[in-house]
Amino acid sequence: MIGLLLSTSMALAGVVTSAGPAQQAEEDGTWTVFVYLCGDNNLEQYAIEDVVEMESVGSTDDVSIIVLLDTETIAGGDAHWLVIEKGVSHYDAETDTVDCDCGLFPDKEHLGEIDMGDGDVLTWAVVTAFTYAPADHYMLVLWDHGGGWRGVCYDDSHLAGEGTDGWVSRLTTPETAASLLAAQEQLRETVDEDYKLTILGYDACLNGMIEVVYENRYVADYMFASINLVPLEGMGYDGFLTVMTQEDYKPTIEEIGKAIVDSYVEFYENQKSVTGDGLEYLGDVTLSFFKLGERVTELVEDIDALAHELINKYLDDNSYRGAIESAESQTPRIPTYSGEQLPFIDLGLYAELLGQKIPELFPLTEKIVNGVDDVVVYENHVTAAGGGILRTTGMSIYFTCSYHWINPAYWFEEIEDAQDYGENTLYYGMAFTVDTWWDEMVFTFTQAYDEGVLDLDPDPEE
Repeated sequence: MIGLLLSTSMALAGVVTSAGPAQQAEEDGTWTVFVYLCGDNNLEQYAIEDVVEMESVGSTDDVSIIVLLDTETIAGGDAHWLVIEKGVSHYDAETDTVDCDCGLFPDKEHLGEIDMGDGDVLTWAVVTAFTYAPADHYMLVLWDHGGGWRGVCYDDSHLAGEGTDGWVSRLTTPETAASLLAAQEQLRETVDEDYKLTILGYDACLNGMIEVVYENRYVADYMFASINLVPLEGMGYDGFLTVMTQEDYKPTIEEIGKAIVDSYVEFYENQKSVTGDGLEYLGDVTLSFFKLGERVTELVEDIDALAHELINKYLDDNSYRGAIESAESQTPRIPTYSGEQLPFIDLGLYAELLGQKIPELFPLTEKIVNGVDDVVVYENHVTAAGGGILRTTGMSIYFTCSYHWINPAYWFEEIEDAQDYGENTLYYGMAFTVDTWWDEMVFTFTQAYDEGVLDLDPDPEE
């Protein structure tokens, strides 16, 4: 997340619709919202501010709100369990102390320092929170810095481990999914044999990528994340929690998802930039709500088919390269706070442009466009004047035609790949790169004039 404030002159779009009686009855029930609040870094003050937002709404008989808070220096930098009740304040700024609810949880009254970038800690935390407050539906929000396919929850008080060049601890994308599936197994044994996470959320930068969505396809029923940078202040928790806790109407899951997206956008629409109208450093704030499951798998299979075809077309006829590069260059990339462009592009828009420029690819690209439309249940954004993402389908993917933008860790399928390449061993084994030829396709196009890459065979006989 980066520090951004939004102008009041920006426009808001998006509507939350009401559910029919059958869907309403099916999705009624209690909720537990668990915020895994990793503020053990330069975001710690904003972590406290988000806790205050949650406390302004508080839990009800039907919605329990639980936080695991870790900070870097505030309150000694220790971790604390918080059970959120309306009007009950946990943090005292004058004494710099947190009134911990740790005694309500089974492990120990005072947690001390924990590594929230460790997958085992995530598993333990999810099991602990949902065991304390079992419900019909569960939401987990991962709060902190995010790096798209590279991960989330960067804990500056801990290092990632051997072979990682002294990088700080973080939850990589495969580690996050594996940890949540481990929690699912434990909770099915001890709390509810039918337990499954209803909504997985990322209050963190850049995680609205197909790579992250695909990794989590069996972890939860739905997911929300942003394709671009998330401001320091993160989400506006009081907005969507108010929708969830209202007494006169019980929203459906998708209505809750839309409320999460819209309240996030409204939170920034109503702010004013310290430098004047407009969003500092970035043209847009955006959030998407995704439907996980088999439709995600089908979408990735279509992306894999396109990757095969692109490699074959490039190998057979180099004249296609211009059209492929042109589609990439005309697709909005995701900007950073300093104005640079990340090698993350809008997936749906790229597929649409590619099908226009190479008509024989249209049957493949149309499947991807339709798949993105099905998986992205809802997207909303607010755009400053001159914003860089004036159109978006709500989902990004890693792609660049430039060698200088390539991160070799993207295509490490096993730890040996990282070791052989001489890189640190933090990133490897992402399901999207293991299961598709997209990473090979990206590598091929960034090595355009290297004859060595022409040994790639996406359709081996054996």
